[in-house]
Amino acid sequence: MSRYEPLFGPGIIDAHAFIGNWPFRRLRHNDAPGLIQMMDTFGISKACVASADAILYRDSHDGNRMLHEQTRPHADRFFLYATLNPAYAGWQRDLRECVDLGFSALRLYPTYHGYALESLETLAIIDAATEAGLPVSFTGRIEDVRQRHWMDVIDNIDPESVLALAEQRPKTTFIMLEAILGYPRDSDIWKRMHALPFYAELTRMTSVLDKNIEIMLGALGPDRILLGTGFPFKTPSPAFLKLQCLNADAETKEHIAGGNAERLFSSKNSS
Repeated sequence: MSRYEPLFGPGIIDAHAFIGNWPFRRLRHNDAPGLIQMMDTFGISKACVASADAILYRDSHDGNRMLHEQTRPHADRFFLYATLNPAYAGWQRDLRECVDLGFSALRLYPTYHGYALESLETLAIIDAATEAGLPVSFTGRIEDVRQRHWMDVIDNIDPESVLALAEQRPKTTFIMLEAILGYPRDSDIWKRMHALPFYAELTRMTSVLDKNIEIMLGALGPDRILLGTGFPFKTPSPAFLKLQCLNADAETKEHIAGGNAERLFSSKNSS
């Protein structure tokens, strides 16, 4: 038994993991066996995983196909993000294939793929994903800009821009990964998020210093927060320590550790 299972229950789900390579630095344990080894070490039953290769492939869907092939022998351990570029020809066909293959959510990278977050292309693929029953996810960043390679992108995605997009598509479920939501308790932004099916992952949030996670928990409730590790770009331990230090009861922590992700990512596969 993992040391985290007694704290958060047996159904721990990592909502933010990758398989694949990164051109700017070496990633370790970045294949399916390596990810499963990490999951077993930390007591993670399932991970929702995206292709790191797909971020910078000219045709992102090649990365999706590779991801599906790698994870297929262990399909019971994984949910899959489909990484697609709405500015690339044929994304409609690729999205249909991802749906047929059982992918659970869509991942978009406007800063890497060269289109505006508020563009017509973005709205078109969000509408198609929503019709297919897929949540839509954005990552605030991949690498810390202070440590980036000189050829990597500079801009992070502003969570408020994703929120504004979500308000244009209130029937779509949005997932914000790898972002700091450091808004005051009385910020109107929390009220706007609460009014929508908007989920946030805690990788870059704090439990102790500014108590970002505690504030977010009070504003959004226990059902909208996801545990994510960022593995293999990051080591998993800090995410678990943040949840362990969070001032919340055991039931709330179990929701964050896996219950919320199970409902979110299983809904597509059970529909």
